[in-house]
Amino acid sequence: MLHCPVIKEFQQARAHHPVLASTGCTKQFCQAGRALHTDEPRVGENRALEVVEKEAEGFLRELHQEGYFDSDQTFQSRLDCALTEIRTDASVGIVRETKQSGLVGGVWHQTSAELEWGIRRAWRNARKCIMRSHSDELILCDLRNVTSSASMARELLRNMCEAFNGGNVLPTVFVFPPRKIDSRGPLIWNHQLLEFAGYEMEDGSIMGDPNSVTLTKSILELGWEPPIHKSRWDLLPLVVMADSDVPAMIEIPTELGRLVEIRHPRHNVEFEELDLKWVAFPALTRLGFDIGGVQYTAAPFIGWFMDAEIGVRDLADTFRYNALPDIARVLGLIDTKREGIEGLDDLPEYEQLSVLSRSQQELTYAVQWSYQQAKVSMSDTLTASMKWCRYDDAFKAKNGFRLPADPYWLAPPQGSIIPLWHRGGAPNYQPKPLICTHVQDPLNAWEREKLNITTTAKLLHLFDTETPKWPMLPAKSSSSYGMAPTLRKGDERLSRKLAERPTLQTISAPRTQASPERTALSRSRQSPTQSVVVFFCSAGTFAEKVARKLNERLRDLARDVVKFSVCSVIGPLDQLQASAIHPGTIVLLVISSTGQGEVPMNGSQFVAMCDKEAGKRLNTPQTSFRYAIYGNGDSRYAATYNGAAAIVDQRIRQIGGLALAGGLYQGDTAVHTTALQALNSWWTKLGPALQDLATDSPELKRANNEDNLGKGLTTRVTGYQTGAISQHRLRTEQLRSDYHKAKVASINPSYREQHQGTYITTLDIGPRRYRDMGCIQVLPINSPVKVRRALRTLGMSGSTKVCLNIPGIDDPPYSAFLAEYIDLEVPFCNLEWLQTLKAKTISGETIKSLPCLEGLEYLFSLGLLPVGVATTTSICLALPLLHPRTYSIASSLSCTPSTAARVPRHYSKVTPFAARQQLDILVKPIPDGRFSHTFLSSSPIPANIRYRVLPSSAASLLDLPPDTPLIVIATGAGFAPVRCLLQRRIAAWRSQSRASHHASMSLFLGLKPADVHLFSGTLNEAAAAGLLESLCLVSSNVEGVRVYDRLLEEGTKERIREMVGKKGAWVFVCTSVDAARCTRGAFEEVLRDDDGVEGMGERWVEEVY
Repeated sequence: MLHCPVIKEFQQARAHHPVLASTGCTKQFCQAGRALHTDEPRVGENRALEVVEKEAEGFLRELHQEGYFDSDQTFQSRLDCALTEIRTDASVGIVRETKQSGLVGGVWHQTSAELEWGIRRAWRNARKCIMRSHSDELILCDLRNVTSSASMARELLRNMCEAFNGGNVLPTVFVFPPRKIDSRGPLIWNHQLLEFAGYEMEDGSIMGDPNSVTLTKSILELGWEPPIHKSRWDLLPLVVMADSDVPAMIEIPTELGRLVEIRHPRHNVEFEELDLKWVAFPALTRLGFDIGGVQYTAAPFIGWFMDAEIGVRDLADTFRYNALPDIARVLGLIDTKREGIEGLDDLPEYEQLSVLSRSQQELTYAVQWSYQQAKVSMSDTLTASMKWCRYDDAFKAKNGFRLPADPYWLAPPQGSIIPLWHRGGAPNYQPKPLICTHVQDPLNAWEREKLNITTTAKLLHLFDTETPKWPMLPAKSSSSYGMAPTLRKGDERLSRKLAERPTLQTISAPRTQASPERTALSRSRQSPTQSVVVFFCSAGTFAEKVARKLNERLRDLARDVVKFSVCSVIGPLDQLQASAIHPGTIVLLVISSTGQGEVPMNGSQFVAMCDKEAGKRLNTPQTSFRYAIYGNGDSRYAATYNGAAAIVDQRIRQIGGLALAGGLYQGDTAVHTTALQALNSWWTKLGPALQDLATDSPELKRANNEDNLGKGLTTRVTGYQTGAISQHRLRTEQLRSDYHKAKVASINPSYREQHQGTYITTLDIGPRRYRDMGCIQVLPINSPVKVRRALRTLGMSGSTKVCLNIPGIDDPPYSAFLAEYIDLEVPFCNLEWLQTLKAKTISGETIKSLPCLEGLEYLFSLGLLPVGVATTTSICLALPLLHPRTYSIASSLSCTPSTAARVPRHYSKVTPFAARQQLDILVKPIPDGRFSHTFLSSSPIPANIRYRVLPSSAASLLDLPPDTPLIVIATGAGFAPVRCLLQRRIAAWRSQSRASHHASMSLFLGLKPADVHLFSGTLNEAAAAGLLESLCLVSSNVEGVRVYDRLLEEGTKERIREMVGKKGAWVFVCTSVDAARCTRGAFEEVLRDDDGVEGMGERWVEEVY
């Protein structure tokens, strides 16, 4: 029995966790099948002195095991201090364990760093939660100094706005004061911060959420006035009770209360009829934290939804919103033409199950799609399950036992199609710290307390119902939340360790316990061939998919190139050890970012290891190895684009890595949406580089000899500067390889004219060619005049190099840095450098409100600039990065000069027209837009820019035979790729001596009146060439008729159905997101009797802006 693996695992878990709580099960009575167990831990009751002392010691001892205390003496001193506080605060009361009078343990104060570690560990120990792989990203908002109900409400909502972060949720716990002896502690009435009202109607039915009926009644009794016109989606106000205080009520602010409308890309009309919605994020408010014997009874927790929470439970449960029967009805899943079938209940049970399953599937898909469109954080069930399994496996590999897990809660509602469903043998134990519920229901607690309150009814109604008007705050890391008091010495050590080691686990395993990856690597290293290893780092699954496809391709390459041996095992980046990398090793990494550009958890130990190894490796070039990184980023989030990949790139250079194929390749999921597309884009550079290595390319040898990696790294940077350096490294590599020089050649009409529409902006891109129907990213560099103004304030010459000290990359001169790297038109990113100027009379708020160029000139006027090199470098690292703007190409490369916008006369003096290429973009002016307004309105023409061309989904239209029917719907600037396609076909018509063409294009265009004359030339020539079968032009009108409304007109609807169904027409939609959604809905209506838009497959091409 002692050798039973289950018993051994439990013994290891017990040895690792000093305090284990009850799970409610006994030898005679197992509660594994119950949602709530009878003897689960709760907060809100007195505990015996010896129990509190034991839990405090267990908590601090765990901290000691994780390396928080630098010595046993420091640990013992901290423990003695905590025990003294507990005993001093102890008093006689009713003890929970015995239900009799006894000595109750007091409360001891935990530092902010200890508390942050405690909430993270409590989340990791939450056996009912599948999202625990993010526990080390959890942020503490320390509100323990808030002691009144009114302040609780205000502070919670104010800080919740910051954590919501505009949809990119930062998981955060808001901790209010702990419970004292014989008190209930602070409580929150709402189950969730965002909770829908449930109104009990006269006929006994429920409008809204049936789960909230009791809460709604109680809040109405407090004096809440619901909307005059009640609905299913009325948000309840927040009601909180501080300890020994009456409740306070406050309405939810607009920025938190915006609902996500649930729509379906293939069934838009039907889902609009259903009018389903849900809140943007979950924020559990009735949970408490039990940490080291301290009970935090009010600690709301914001995170993000998993799709099944809404699609399978909240909206689908029969005792909640019960939406599945209505979905089945509107989607036509119930055949009511059958005799005796009027609704779902008339079907046989097995058919009911089939219909409900299909409805649930479509609802869950619609939920995920809708949150993506709203740009609100959400996880899907499959990804969450895979991440949990990977996280749990990694924990067991390191510690010898698995994390606690309650299969009742972790088992996915979709059943066996999710791999986690088959995962057995999960140990169901409960360590402390933990997350748990309160012994008291807050509504019942208030019912008891209000009987003893002697204040008048008027005083009871003095609830704070003012809605706060706070602006959205920029995202902050966990260390920058300013609610906590100044950290003590021990706090600083723990904060440093939390930052360096997010998992709080040992960085490297003993060498005698080599992982399979390391063993395989060691075997390949003994061979004279070059060994190739692949690792990935990601909070999701995309990077792993790319890594697996890369490994398959490498094995194919190794069959042809005998000098390569490919490790068959790939794994998370943390499994790559510096000691296992030797000359001849080729390290290939696929790196995704998490949060605000941070390295995901399964790569954080590798980063820490590199920092530790950097000093050993910098001066030993003989240990150098080759590496390449695929950065899995999204250019739509420019501020964090490939941030983690840049960090890993910097670290791997520090330990002797020599760049292969340029080192860091910046992938873009905005362009390459599948793993295969991502790999193919990288392989165009990586594949040839690997083959060059195998053939001992002389060019590659020269590159190795000339590599100066690490020579410029003479100083350390911290804080915001690290992120800035990573961004500047990316920009340097972009300017070196991706971004090319160009000029704005002309603007039609002139920008200085009073024009209310779109501008045709012509770019001269020199001799470079481009592919039609693509996209272009424009970098609106700062003008020479503004660069000279900035140089004057900094006291620097344009040829002087900025001291960025980026390993392996030459520092740019100030002239290039100020022109192409940073944006002089927006405020500083950070003002820490302002303290070094010793300007006590200068307000940071003043500088923060100014564009950085104006801020520099303001300081220059006060005589505070210029300053020394070090401070100037700090200022440069605080300047905001210049971000590109993306446009569709609006002209065709095959267009002759007679149809392309001509270059101005002064331009021909530089380069003959025939040697240069031009392209047009359509620019819609946006007030204060960086390129569309600021740059174009102030720059003399020609104006310098940088650019790069990206592929587009619309490029598939180029391969269509000319006679293929094509239906085009475009609005505003969405006419750009249509103009390109028309010019291309006009040029083909001309090249064929103006031979007659079969009219194949039907255009539906929504344009402003001011834009019609700009495009009339192209449209008239296309009509003259016989390219257009029909043209429907809809201008702005008071009736509110949109271009997609014309698709549903009689005659048009039938013609579209015939073109799509019988003639195999393609459809190209290029509009705004909302217009694209409405256009898709119109086509679903037109093609209702067929297979809808989904049945068109690749013939439906959509590009939104």
